[in-house]
Amino acid sequence: MTPLAVKRSQTDGFDVLSVEGELDIATAPRMLAALNEALAEMAAPVIVDLSKVIFMDSTGLALLINARRRVRRRGQGFAIVCPGGPISRVFEIADMVESLHVCPDRESARRAAAQPATA
Repeated sequence: MTPLAVKRSQTDGFDVLSVEGELDIATAPRMLAALNEALAEMAAPVIVDLSKVIFMDSTGLALLINARRRVRRRGQGFAIVCPGGPISRVFEIADMVESLHVCPDRESARRAAAQPATA
């Protein structure tokens, strides 16, 4: 098992969580803690960068769906950076690419997260 690392930074007016490793049931508490910290402050739109995630199961997907719901409820934008590959396939299979604003790079994620929350 590859441990999960989550680094939080403020970049260009966005709260960015850069995630590395495996996002699954074993590492979910670490990811949840990072999301909770970002969501508690809710000072900017949130971007979760999964570019360096090598594995994600349904637990990781559920965490991201819940995070998006919490962010949108507070009127902020939310997007996920996920280049092609097995991790993006998880979003495709679950039909969550559009609703979670899954983007191939940070630039497109910034544009998606900058959109005002509507639901």
